[in-house]
Amino acid sequence: MRSNAKGHTTIIKRSSRKGHDAIHGGAWKVAFADFTLAMMALFMVLWIMGSVTEEERREVVLLLNGEGIFDGSSVTPLEVPDSAGGTVSVVEGKPAGAHSEAPAIKKDLEALKQLSAAAGKTESLKDVNRRSGQEIEDLARVIMKITSAYDAQSNLKIEIVPQGLRILVQDNKKREMFQRSSAVLTPFFKRLLTEFASALNSIDNKIIITGHTDATRYRDQELYNNWNLSGERAMQARRALTQGGLDQDKVLQVSGMADQMLLDQDNPLSSANRRIEIMVLTNSASDSLYQFFGRHGEKVIKPLADKITQAASTPGK
Repeated sequence: MRSNAKGHTTIIKRSSRKGHDAIHGGAWKVAFADFTLAMMALFMVLWIMGSVTEEERREVVLLLNGEGIFDGSSVTPLEVPDSAGGTVSVVEGKPAGAHSEAPAIKKDLEALKQLSAAAGKTESLKDVNRRSGQEIEDLARVIMKITSAYDAQSNLKIEIVPQGLRILVQDNKKREMFQRSSAVLTPFFKRLLTEFASALNSIDNKIIITGHTDATRYRDQELYNNWNLSGERAMQARRALTQGGLDQDKVLQVSGMADQMLLDQDNPLSSANRRIEIMVLTNSASDSLYQFFGRHGEKVIKPLADKITQAASTPGK
């Protein structure tokens, strides 16, 4: 436009507007969602790692790598008392590279199997009892070696009693065998019981599995109580043993005793009272149970019926 007054020309330049739609698009939302998901996964991993023990983390790593608990462990001597008042040399497993305790335990298991298989048909009752006692003592040593490899000596007590070998697997402040108020085995003890299976299979003796609880009561005793809990825990222990390879015919009895047999009576809620007991019976002890319950009803019902009939037919009685 030309100005009439000054003779200047004014030029107006109109520039095209640039679009801002790309700034306000949805691509950043996708990136932010991926970042949030990654952070949530990281927090989940950290939480899981913090909620399990060091032993359980190591066990998970071994299982993922397809290795056994005895792979990559060295052994150091450890003395424990035996039934005769002396000491029994067992081993304590510690992480190492090339050493392994598995061959030593396998050797002991083979020796146990050979001892059991060497029994002759002409053995006297005295010889049978003596051999059974020797096998039970050897079994106790193998169980202690397995326990040492897991560093679980504080969770296991073994004693030889007239009825056989009594194995107590129990809670402590460091480890819980079952989730509280439930019959769900924790991974550590499930693996430990699984390792016991091959040792218990090495001899012909029958076993009894018994569950025990502390004196904690449920609110509704009619709906669920310690009798239910102890029985279900004993069944879970049996399941872990059979999954480890234990012959199902070796289990003679599975029962629950609730809080009727407290080990720590002064502290009824103590972790020592929450336990599983595995009794490896001597031949005479299992025969006594058979005489009491009978084999498929024999030796109990028939003799009792005959005795009642005889007493009724005898005059003056």
